Amino acid sequence: MTNSAVTGTLAPVSYSLPKTNAKVLALLESHLARARRVPDIGAGEGYLARRVHDLIKSHGYAAELRACDLFPENFRVPEVPCHAIDLHGGLPLADQSVDLAYSVEVLEHLEDQFFFFREVHRVLRPGGRFVLTTPNVLSLTSRLRTLLAGFPELFGPLPILGDDPQHVGGHIHPVSVYYLSYMAEKSGFRVIGISTDRIKSSSAALLVLWPLVKLGAAIVAMHARRNIPAIYQENREHLARMNSFAVLTGRTVIVEMERR
Repeated sequence: MTNSAVTGTLAPVSYSLPKTNAKVLALLESHLARARRVPDIGAGEGYLARRVHDLIKSHGYAAELRACDLFPENFRVPEVPCHAIDLHGGLPLADQSVDLAYSVEVLEHLEDQFFFFREVHRVLRPGGRFVLTTPNVLSLTSRLRTLLAGFPELFGPLPILGDDPQHVGGHIHPVSVYYLSYMAEKSGFRVIGISTDRIKSSSAALLVLWPLVKLGAAIVAMHARRNIPAIYQENREHLARMNSFAVLTGRTVIVEMERR
């Protein structure tokens, strides 16, 4: 099923935050000139799809943008075809058929995140790029909330007996910067960079805790160097990222990766 022409005139609403959208768009723009097929995975109403489509047209790029979402009837960009898809069943794309893909605020909604990474890897050509965002559960405010309440920011108790996909925004799987990197690398990607959309003021106010975080990180690193030196060497870069200033203070995590 596709939804290639929504007749309503309402502009698409963004399910992600303005600075997240701006950073993702900047990353995508640097690759659009060389891309031929570009899927928006979990497109929502099409806020980013609209802007990517406009970039492609304004620069005369040859990229073909397609969207997919669980609810394609909500998609509001008639110029871009939108396919109905349940991401638990895989992507309706051929192997190595895509040059550039993006997925904004989708991963935390999925039951099997490893399967999702492997599916995106399958459809990307070698050297293709994937841009992904998800809530930052390792910010200082989120770490404190987890310590005190047992849930990171934007996550909470979920319905067990019923099926309410909109409860707590449908957020069912928090994933940290470390495990994002781990899943990406294990699925055949190389992590190019991890950034955040902006500094969260409440986390910046908690930077007094940074020395404790550094101490804890040093203890973990010391034990890893001593007991599992080979694994420590594999993880040095990822361990450093998870306690960086950007991660400790950022609101949304933005990951750019390349298919090996």
